[in-house]
Amino acid sequence: MKKRNDEDIKKILGELPSMDDRQSKEMLYQKVSSRVNTPKRKVAPWLFPGLATIAVLLVLAVFIPVFFSNNGMLTVEESADRANENAESSSATEETAPSLDSSTSETEEESAEIKEAEPSSEDKDLPPEENVEEESQEKEEESKLEETQEEPEAELESLVLRSDEGGYDTVSYPGKNAEVILPILQKQQEVDTFSPERYGLAERAVEGIEYEVDETEGSAVVTFPDGFTVSGSAWANAIIESIRWDLEYVQLEEISVQTESGNPVNLGSYGEMSEVPVIQQGEYIFQLYQYEGSSERLLAPISVDGFPTFQDALSLMKEKGRGLFVSPAVPEHVQFTSTTVDEGIVNINLQHESWASEQQLLTMVEAILATAGQFGFEKVKFNGVNVREFSTYDLEEPIDVPERINPVVE
Repeated sequence: MKKRNDEDIKKILGELPSMDDRQSKEMLYQKVSSRVNTPKRKVAPWLFPGLATIAVLLVLAVFIPVFFSNNGMLTVEESADRANENAESSSATEETAPSLDSSTSETEEESAEIKEAEPSSEDKDLPPEENVEEESQEKEEESKLEETQEEPEAELESLVLRSDEGGYDTVSYPGKNAEVILPILQKQQEVDTFSPERYGLAERAVEGIEYEVDETEGSAVVTFPDGFTVSGSAWANAIIESIRWDLEYVQLEEISVQTESGNPVNLGSYGEMSEVPVIQQGEYIFQLYQYEGSSERLLAPISVDGFPTFQDALSLMKEKGRGLFVSPAVPEHVQFTSTTVDEGIVNINLQHESWASEQQLLTMVEAILATAGQFGFEKVKFNGVNVREFSTYDLEEPIDVPERINPVVE
């Protein structure tokens, strides 16, 4: 910083512009005195203490009610707890001081329970787990026995006639699409009242055709009306099969067909025919026919090719797809291991799993009996059928093949 001497300062000051105060002394005095004599604004001495007091009161007004309410809640809870404690103590006092009679009865009950809980001499020898298992098994057997006793026994449905009692006629009906023919065994007085719809059957294929049977000669003549015509090979086959099964129960060697004029009958795709072959042994097996939505069941003869052995026929009885509404009468779990023949009795050895019902077993047995009869056997012996009770047949002995099938009662 540049230093200046006194001469320089004087010189600089001399160069400043001149300033003259032209106010009078009196005026200057008045200005100064007016500022000095102006009174100062005083603050009230009570203001700050008052504000502090108000703040304290507000704080107390907020917290005091909360404090008292909490104390009140605690007091109520404490009183409830005390009441509960008093009740518990009173009940405990009563329990600890029972009467003489109740103590005596309780002692007797406890001693009885102890005696019941003590295992018998036989149970003591068994481990605890075995005792529990035996008790559970006994309970299960008892419950099953009760259910069996409560449930009414369902009546079993037989599909064969064991012995020819007479008074029956065989009347054959096609299935709904004429794939199979169902021979129905009807009482003579009920032929006109039979309802094919109930069994899911079509109308007779040989309506208006007359039979003339000569059992002595072993022959039959079937007469068609003149001008008879048939459309479609399926219906023509239904006519031929119906004739054969209508006359199956008669021991015939020949079935002749003719018109009323004695001429051959035109049977569509089969051409003109004057004779129908009789049913031969080993030509059919039997399965089950049941129309959709119907509870009625019938044995359905199913033709097989090539005259198979009876062992093969049993296997064919398990096959599906043999016709509409036709199903196997033999369950899938049944396995035929072997068959032997001894003087007209065929022995069937089989293995199986559990049966769905006694009706399932009965239906299989009767279908096999009918098939065995069609193969020329007189009796069937079933070996390997494990069942506690079978009310219809004695499976320990050979069973006669049925005389006829599908008896119905309207």
